[in-house]
Amino acid sequence: MSSSFHASTVDWLGSWIAAGQVKPGQTIKVEADLGEQLGVSRTVIREAIKTLVAKGMLEVGPKVGTRVLPVRRWNLFDPQVVGWLSRSGLPENFVDDLLDLRRTIEPMAVRWACERATADQVQAIRLAYHALERAVDSGADYNRADQFFHECILAASHNQFIEQMVPALGALLAVSFEVSAADPDELRRTLPIHKDIADAIAARDAARGVWACMTLIDNADLAIKRFYPNVMAGRTDAAGQVGNRRFQ
Repeated sequence: MSSSFHASTVDWLGSWIAAGQVKPGQTIKVEADLGEQLGVSRTVIREAIKTLVAKGMLEVGPKVGTRVLPVRRWNLFDPQVVGWLSRSGLPENFVDDLLDLRRTIEPMAVRWACERATADQVQAIRLAYHALERAVDSGADYNRADQFFHECILAASHNQFIEQMVPALGALLAVSFEVSAADPDELRRTLPIHKDIADAIAARDAARGVWACMTLIDNADLAIKRFYPNVMAGRTDAAGQVGNRRFQ
């Protein structure tokens, strides 16, 4: 079985389900029909379904067939699952829950980074901030630079559970940043707050760092409330275009 066919099929099926083309509790097409539609073998479809079962998106049973599970059962710490949901237009409660997660994890990660970051990690956070600063001035990929800045802080927390969550948290943070960055003034307005966080970690000032982190998340919350409908409207339109496709 070609790994590229497998990856492409998983990606198509995951996007198709996340876009709401089949609702939770409903069964998806039989393997033969999906294989014919996508131009791949039943074996490829079967293995792709196994992958989505492992991600909590599908359930397979002898009497119910292959059924889509509710989103609450999906592995939302799987970066690929988050990516599929993001493509299709996230429900507003998802973004609210994401902000709650950030408020739960990030301030503590900043506190621990103030206490535990090595000299090399402090330098990495400073360099990540400077990259963020350049991205604002040059119009480069600010979201990616912002994500990397926060990932450096999470890694510097020296908490093994948070460190293992960095890939998933990175994907979740990317969603939050993309929505909040829809405000054209948000980037420059929050840049000094990022600097406060970096400086606080370098100075081992946990109180200052935690306050700056909470301020940053609260600003993101306000920006998301203002710009969320416009950003997600475009995603929803794109999701509606998921349809027939054959892999070459």
